[in-house]
Amino acid sequence: MDVNKIIDKLSRKLSQRSLIFIIVFLSLAIIGIIGAYLAKKENPNPSGSLSTSLETVQEKPPLVVIDPGHGGWDPGAMAGDINEKDIVLDISIEIERLLIEKNIDYYMIRTEDIYVSLEDRAQIANEKKGRLFISIHNNSFTDSAQSGILTAYNPYSPNGKDMAKIMQSKIKELGMKNRDIMPRPNLYVLRHTEMPALLLEIGFMSNKKDLKLLTAGDFQKKCAKQVVSGIEDILDKYILDSKATDAEGSPAAD
Repeated sequence: MDVNKIIDKLSRKLSQRSLIFIIVFLSLAIIGIIGAYLAKKENPNPSGSLSTSLETVQEKPPLVVIDPGHGGWDPGAMAGDINEKDIVLDISIEIERLLIEKNIDYYMIRTEDIYVSLEDRAQIANEKKGRLFISIHNNSFTDSAQSGILTAYNPYSPNGKDMAKIMQSKIKELGMKNRDIMPRPNLYVLRHTEMPALLLEIGFMSNKKDLKLLTAGDFQKKCAKQVVSGIEDILDKYILDSKATDAEGSPAAD
């Protein structure tokens, strides 16, 4: 037997098998590359789409900050033994109750008779990243004939005036004189909150008719209902629509 011939024959067979293996391997690799390219073309960024979906699901609802004016050693306006700080807190607690019922995310600057400085009110709202700030107050004047209800806003806020109109359209239905909306650029909480902010002057404590309403539980509940209705409309039109609120994001806006 010629050993050299046998070795040469085996070498040729092994070379043929190796060649076939290489061809098959390269073919599978090419098919895999083409498949991956086509899949990427159909869905160029699957991981990005998933991330966007998760971000949408996890996005927090807009936070509404409710600010009952005055408190503690600062009574606000007074009428005998009746203090503004107590009336606005009662109304704000009714607002809180309705916000809970409607599943609207909120934060109360105070829920009891404590003093909170104007600086702290604005700072708390900013730290909480509020999207809407509503400050509740009562009015007073030396002329007891003065009465009514108004909504104050920052005229330098892009949508402040329109938001004030929405809120005033709700609270003017409370049976008090409609004093309309009022630009108040120098009010601290309207200037220093990094979000749209409104300050409501609900009635005059110096007016007997207004005061009687302000101290009535039924009126306070009705007032809270109208304020929350205004909040809902503002959220729907300006806050939940991100395109409409792009301009409201900077501290200079309010």
